[in-house]
Amino acid sequence: MNENWLDNQINASVIKADFSLSHNHCQLLRSAQHVLIKMGGIIRLVAVLKILKYTCVLANEYSLRSQLFDPSRHHPRVLPRTSSQPVIISLTWTTGNVAGLDEIDGKFTLLGSLELKWKDDLLSWDPDQYNVSSIVVSGQDIWTPDIYLGNKIGSDFLASGVQKDLARIDHTGHVTIIHAGELSVFCSMDPTDFPFDTQNCMILFALKVYSASEVRLVFSDDPIRSVSGGPLTLDHPIWTITGFNTVAYQYAPLAFIKFCLYRKPLYYSFTMLGPSVLLNCLTIFAFLIPHDQGEKLSCGMTVFLAFVVFLVQVGDVIPTNSNAVPMLGKYYLFSIVGSAVMVIHTIVHSFIIAKKTNTSTSETRIEPFSYKLEKHCDMGLIGETTTSKNCSFRKFRFVGDLLKRYGLKIFNVLCFLSSLLMVSIAFAVLVTTNSSCISCNIKDNFFCMCKMFEYFFL
Repeated sequence: MNENWLDNQINASVIKADFSLSHNHCQLLRSAQHVLIKMGGIIRLVAVLKILKYTCVLANEYSLRSQLFDPSRHHPRVLPRTSSQPVIISLTWTTGNVAGLDEIDGKFTLLGSLELKWKDDLLSWDPDQYNVSSIVVSGQDIWTPDIYLGNKIGSDFLASGVQKDLARIDHTGHVTIIHAGELSVFCSMDPTDFPFDTQNCMILFALKVYSASEVRLVFSDDPIRSVSGGPLTLDHPIWTITGFNTVAYQYAPLAFIKFCLYRKPLYYSFTMLGPSVLLNCLTIFAFLIPHDQGEKLSCGMTVFLAFVVFLVQVGDVIPTNSNAVPMLGKYYLFSIVGSAVMVIHTIVHSFIIAKKTNTSTSETRIEPFSYKLEKHCDMGLIGETTTSKNCSFRKFRFVGDLLKRYGLKIFNVLCFLSSLLMVSIAFAVLVTTNSSCISCNIKDNFFCMCKMFEYFFL
């Protein structure tokens, strides 16, 4: 085969590329020419044919781009429609992972990507004519929706729409853009069931200028995906997504995704609930400590202060909210009342014992008039002139003697029952909490409590 003929074909390809391709592509062909000179025979022929085919494809795409983006027939700010029907923007969210949920600031951070699809009637062509089925262009060269996040907090996600992203256009005019990054949105926290709570966090998509009659946002048939392509699962130490919901408004350019996040309560069960359960047990068993020993008061004050510290820690990890009291806060509040009853009981009991010790006791001598009055009351010889108040003297004295003899014991029993009631209410608060995403968390709470007891006692 004549090598000069092959060289002439290569030069012709390069010359043709100079008129139809960019400078970078021409440099690529010229580099390939120097490599092919060192080859021989059939290898050079095959290589030349491939270069010619590549040159033809590039030339066709260049011609296609020139036709599609001709300023006389295309403008990036003109709505891509040929009728009065609105442009339908199909949204698909792909979740990467939950980066975090700041409960104090109500900031929900999520990693993922948003896929937008719509049809541009002005960007379609015959693939047989150009031998090109799809092209990739910049978002600044075509019409793109002015979409943004309606509830973002300090995030650059969709800050300038999707104009800086690359778009793939197929021969039918369907445009696909994928915008990926880290987004942070505002999430209204509800601490009622903390730490067995669920939070509903929403991602709101909206359009700045276009109305619903011009552009409409909808979700695709598969609106939420995972990066792996399987079911939506997240690897986060605190939160897990238990469900989601998508809503697109027909008469407003708005659409949102609502995620239901369930808190994994095992961490707080070990760090907060476990020690507090033991402290509640100490509150009950502290009534068995003898009153003549000073350790009872010290034990009560220690338990009381420990619950106060735990309550302060709860206030540090949950947002400030006056509309709802967290479940764990209620638990500590009843526990504090129970320990306070034990402390008050110890102080009052010690005061009564000290007063009896310092006061000398002596038998009370019955006056003759009192004895006579009591005798007449017993025999019913009191006349009408004698008031009933005098007849009830003995009854009041009996009640006073009864209180002196059994009053302290009654006081001890009432204080013990009151403290036991407060602790029981505190435990009842734990096992009766409900969730907005899960019908009932009693099973999960019971499991966490079993793991907690296993951790501390086994």
